[in-house]
Amino acid sequence: MTITLASFTRRYAFPLWGWYFCGLVALAATNLIMLRIPQLAKTIVNAVAESRDLAPMEQVALAIIGLGLLQIVIRSLSRILIFWPGRTLESAAKSDLFSRVMRIPQQVLLKFGMGDLISRLANDMGQLRAFFAFAFLQAANLLFLAVFTVNQMLAAHSGLTIACLAPLALMILITKFSMPRLQKFSRENQDAVGQLTTRVTEAFVNVHVLQANAAEKAFVDRTESDNSAVYETNIKLVFIRNVIFPLMTCLAGLAQVTVLFYGGYEVLAGRLTIGDILAFNIYIGLLSFPLTALGFVLALYQRAVTAAERISAIDDAPVEYEHVGGTPHFTGTRPASSSSPSSSPSSPPSKELLRIANLNWCFSTIGLEHQGNAGDQSETPFQLSGINLQIQEGQRIGLFGPIGSGKSTLFSLITRIFDPPRGTIFWQGVDILDMDPRELRQQVGLAQQTVHLFSDTIEANLRLGLEDRGLTHGDLEKAASDAQILDEIRGFEKGWQTEIGENGIRLSGGQKQRLALARLFLRKPKLMVLDDVLSAVDHLTEARLTDFFYRKSGSLIIASNRPSALQKCDEILILERGAVTARGTWAEIAGHIRSI
Repeated sequence: MTITLASFTRRYAFPLWGWYFCGLVALAATNLIMLRIPQLAKTIVNAVAESRDLAPMEQVALAIIGLGLLQIVIRSLSRILIFWPGRTLESAAKSDLFSRVMRIPQQVLLKFGMGDLISRLANDMGQLRAFFAFAFLQAANLLFLAVFTVNQMLAAHSGLTIACLAPLALMILITKFSMPRLQKFSRENQDAVGQLTTRVTEAFVNVHVLQANAAEKAFVDRTESDNSAVYETNIKLVFIRNVIFPLMTCLAGLAQVTVLFYGGYEVLAGRLTIGDILAFNIYIGLLSFPLTALGFVLALYQRAVTAAERISAIDDAPVEYEHVGGTPHFTGTRPASSSSPSSSPSSPPSKELLRIANLNWCFSTIGLEHQGNAGDQSETPFQLSGINLQIQEGQRIGLFGPIGSGKSTLFSLITRIFDPPRGTIFWQGVDILDMDPRELRQQVGLAQQTVHLFSDTIEANLRLGLEDRGLTHGDLEKAASDAQILDEIRGFEKGWQTEIGENGIRLSGGQKQRLALARLFLRKPKLMVLDDVLSAVDHLTEARLTDFFYRKSGSLIIASNRPSALQKCDEILILERGAVTARGTWAEIAGHIRSI
């Protein structure tokens, strides 16, 4: 369901209605106290003007001081009661959206930039929090003031009330004129901020690449255009605000001038007292700030509407599974294929783990539903074309091919990082599109050539996602030993508690690859998929690791550009330009491999 400001309010603000209600009560009390003070001041001024005994006025003055102190306390309480739910709903919405992002398929996430996602979760959520806190407070304050103050003013002199409120009414017309422009410029500005955040995030993540290639200036020049877009849209917003706010201030001043001239005339005519003029001026002053702030409130409203639209893109994105009653639940959004008997969950058990049947796929189809065989090869530039493969339990399959031949793409489809065409990849006889992606990935473990580690300790990186399995320290040591990195971990000053830095920056390339392998071994998948995971290790370590791979009971697909890592495979496939050009045992295709 598309998120609008109204639906966001129902989802996150309504559950906090108790806080808002108490805040409104405190705000109403604040305004009633504040409006009582001008009446007391009016009494003192009239007493002075009429030369009455001022002794009783001491109690009036003390009452004004007491009401002022009470107003401070209640006003502070009203702000706490209204601002707190604003922070609370921001926290809840951010948690929900982040949880959703974690469940969005990779092929959908590719449509968002990293910086743009951060901007939506941070900047846009901040705009919504400001609306449900500060803007709500100011709007409610204006409503109470308008009702209570105008009532007091009408009771004193209806004609003067209408005369001094006429300039203030123009503020509403100005606001109506400016709102569409504020909405347009707010959307442009928030989109520009998202693009700039993406650009800056890329620079920070890849700063080592920029420095190594002396490309700092070129990237700064690229960022300059994005920064200019933010500047230009901000200038448009600032221009609108700088026209509205001073104009509203002038109108408030015009209302006070009206009180002095018209009210002065009424005083001379004996229909008003000097105290009434003082009270009217105080009332106009009390109304002026909320009315002046109305432009800011409306600007926050427009930003909140735009922010709700932008985060709606996240909320509308499909997810791989939903949380039902606190338990992850597979959505099963794609209809099951009943026409293929091999994809039926009731198929008789066999030793076949994975089957790939005439797989054609290309990146241009990301995010689209695939029917049949994903189209005509003559019209679509496939990254993978006509792939067929069967893997039995305990079988070791090797994959050899030059860079760009499609090895990593094939592995991404097997583990559903990208969705394959329906009816092309089956796990134990079931189309993987009909499986819970998490269940599939628990049984098919992928270790990628590009290792991703987290800024945490070595132990925390190994336990990632396995906190509920009750792993012992012996399990960690066994996995590290199998990955040929145990001695190096013990050699670190803090051992398992060594902080490895962002993306394992304190480790060498080989250490990172082996740590990722240890993380995979702990998961004990039925099928290990290894994507050139030996590229950064020395030949001795490679020999030890490959010996472990082939001694370990279990099934394996290993892609490597080192032929020595594939010699013990039961079958080797040669992949060139997305197609299998040869297959067989090492003895049968060794010559072909050496010729590539």
